[in-house]
Amino acid sequence: MDYRPYSEIHDLLASIGGSMTYRPGGGPGGVWELGLRGRHTVVSVRDNRVNALDRLYVAKVADPVTWNDYSENSELASDAFWKLVALFND
Repeated sequence: MDYRPYSEIHDLLASIGGSMTYRPGGGPGGVWELGLRGRHTVVSVRDNRVNALDRLYVAKVADPVTWNDYSENSELASDAFWKLVALFND
């Protein structure tokens, strides 16, 4: 399942028993529905603004605002696992 740039997040979530599904609609973009052990969270991706999933990657700039602040081959941040788990606590 390769929907770059989020394939690494999908794989990380799947490795701990979670799920990640994209739902288009609601205007431009859509939402990512994430599940983990009975908990669910939704991340909106409606424009080129940085969202919670983007923030799991290493950006080219200190305070990323748009997708352009990441390279096409950005890697997961060293604390991506904990940031991902924290999404379920919000």
